[in-house]
Amino acid sequence: MLSPQSTETVKATAGVVAEHAEEITRRFYPHMFAAHPELMRVFNKANQAVGEQPKALAASVVAYAVNLIDPDAPDFRPIMQRIAHKHVSLGIKSYEYTIVGHHLMWAIGDVLGDAVTPEIAAAWDEVYWLFACQLIAEEGKLYALGGTDPEHPWRQYTVVDRTDETAESFSLVIKPVEGELPAHHTGQYVAVGVDLPGGERQPRQYTISGVPGREAFRLTIKRVHGADGVPDGQVSNWLADNAVVGTVLDISQPA
Repeated sequence: MLSPQSTETVKATAGVVAEHAEEITRRFYPHMFAAHPELMRVFNKANQAVGEQPKALAASVVAYAVNLIDPDAPDFRPIMQRIAHKHVSLGIKSYEYTIVGHHLMWAIGDVLGDAVTPEIAAAWDEVYWLFACQLIAEEGKLYALGGTDPEHPWRQYTVVDRTDETAESFSLVIKPVEGELPAHHTGQYVAVGVDLPGGERQPRQYTISGVPGREAFRLTIKRVHGADGVPDGQVSNWLADNAVVGTVLDISQPA
């Protein structure tokens, strides 16, 4: 629960922060990546290029803040759970929230300038850490239920079959290199982590389209072609060109 003092401060400033939220998050990501380029291996570069990632972060932080100060606000738990699943699929670690929090607060100050008094900064820092701690707890539960060590969130799978469905789409049947298929549900997805030429690593999520023999996952993937200045999909095209029977891929737990 937000402290009484911070509640009043957030009520008084929520409108201004919401108005500038996308600008704040657009400043946040480049600043964080400049200081921590290793995090580019976690975040989807395509979503950064089209602006989806900043919009999603801005919307979630504002919605969470409104949920804290307005008892009639829509239930935030479904959004929280969806974010937690996404983070688990990317292998987000608890200590990375400290990095994100530092650079997000920098961005708020950078965009709003002198309007951000120490009291305002403290209130929004409190909002962030309430949000972060709830996510860390939810993600810890998901890691535990999935039998995943959050320090080693990726598991190796071998491509055991490939079917080219159309000229643009294909299905991969993937099986754990060791052990059994993890618990899963219809409609879940896994992330595929790919080391691209040039040393980049990028994760992408793909829906599980079947479980052949209950021993393997089937992923059906479509090549992503860029348009209007947005580049081709790095991971979908790499998989289309390189993922064949025998290829070993890094896969997250189902989310």
